[in-house]
Amino acid sequence: MTDGANADRGATAVVIRALSSEPVFIQFVGIGKEDFPFLRKLDELPGRLIDNAGFMSINDLDGIKDAELYDRLLNEFPRWLTKAREKRILAL
Repeated sequence: MTDGANADRGATAVVIRALSSEPVFIQFVGIGKEDFPFLRKLDELPGRLIDNAGFMSINDLDGIKDAELYDRLLNEFPRWLTKAREKRILAL
């Protein structure tokens, strides 16, 4: 979770790529009225074995209902599970 820009962009991209062959899914959450271009870029980062990251933004964390929050947090996770099983990153 973040409310602003990230200073460790190069290192973050390296880690996300390395983790794409591991049983790890990362959900990035931007809070506030920023656009979060770097987090959006990580969600679409090339050079990964599988897409192992998601991104969502929330303007007002207090203004979102729990059910919507959880739906949005887990939006990409089922696709990751399927791909991770196909690539044998996760056991069937």
